[in-house]
Amino acid sequence: MFWLEGLFIVMVFISQMYVIRFQSSYEGKDERGKAIQYKTNNMLFNILYLGVVLLVVLHLVEIVPTNSLPNILLYFLLSISVFGSITTFVNKNKTNY
Repeated sequence: MFWLEGLFIVMVFISQMYVIRFQSSYEGKDERGKAIQYKTNNMLFNILYLGVVLLVVLHLVEIVPTNSLPNILLYFLLSISVFGSITTFVNKNKTNY
C-alpha cells in the first residue's frame, strides 16, 4: 500500500509540474492558452463542488464514516489535480479548440 501511495504522489507531482510548465510557457500565456486554462479550472471547480457535496450527503446518510472523510477528501483533491493535467494536455493538443 505504501508503494501505491508513493506512486500516486509522484503522479500528482508530475502532473502539477506539467500544468505549471504549460501556464508559464508562451503557449499558455496567449489567448488560446488562457482559454484552455479557464475551461480547465472551471471544470475542476465544478467537479470539486459536486464531489464535496456528494461526500457531505454520503456522510449525512451515514454511508461514509467521519474518520475516513479527511482521507477521502485528500485523495479526491489529488485525483482532481491529475485529471486537470490530463484535461490540459487533451485541450492543448486539440486542433480545433
